Amino acid sequence: MQKYGELLRTLLEKRGIADEAQADVFLNPNYERDFHDASLMKDMEKACVRLYEAIDADEKIIIYADYDCDGIPGAVILNDLFALIGYKNYEVYIPNRNSEGYGLNIDSVKQFAESNVKLLITIDLGITAVAEIAQAEVDGIDVIITDHHLPQEILPRAYAILNPKTDNYPEKMLCGASVVFKFVQGFLNKYSEYFKIKDGAEKWMLDMAGLATLSDMVPLFGENRAIAYFGMKVLKKSSRPGLQKLFA
Repeated sequence: MQKYGELLRTLLEKRGIADEAQADVFLNPNYERDFHDASLMKDMEKACVRLYEAIDADEKIIIYADYDCDGIPGAVILNDLFALIGYKNYEVYIPNRNSEGYGLNIDSVKQFAESNVKLLITIDLGITAVAEIAQAEVDGIDVIITDHHLPQEILPRAYAILNPKTDNYPEKMLCGASVVFKFVQGFLNKYSEYFKIKDGAEKWMLDMAGLATLSDMVPLFGENRAIAYFGMKVLKKSSRPGLQKLFA
């Protein structure tokens, strides 16, 4: 650690980084090294295939996102994916905090069924919504859960669950938007050639994953640190009008 100054050594040690090799990794994030393979999430293949089938059949899709600075950036990431592939038969639904509260609610699910929704993708919620997801399945709606919260003893019977706390994915502390980013990464790994999408297109969505990673205050080590680091780099170049106005 001697190649680093005293102040930096102290800051690193307070983060539990005591040797030079760890410090080098921490201070120099690397995309190829620090990002895990999205397919390590247990239901990733299942989720990607179901999304492709929905797109191929032009099924109505609902993106059901939490209303905070984790859920909303996650919704933007999926919105970006659909814009990238030119898919239009979807809606983003963000529940009203005061009247609907947090998470999925039965009334919304029933409304989706009435409007012929066939696929519902949750963002930053859903891992405890056992009754609501059972209702969706009864109504003919497949549900892909993307979430990062702790599961209860009984998991919802969703079509697919993407949540690092329910499987052997190496980074357990991803935020909700980063789970969505991994979903998009997995989907493009599998289908980018079919949709004629350039390799690495998902990297432009890291601004949202990085923003959510910092907002949700997850530990900034490993993949999270890389997401935040590269996310801030993309954020500086963001073409999103709202962010440009804020930065101005």
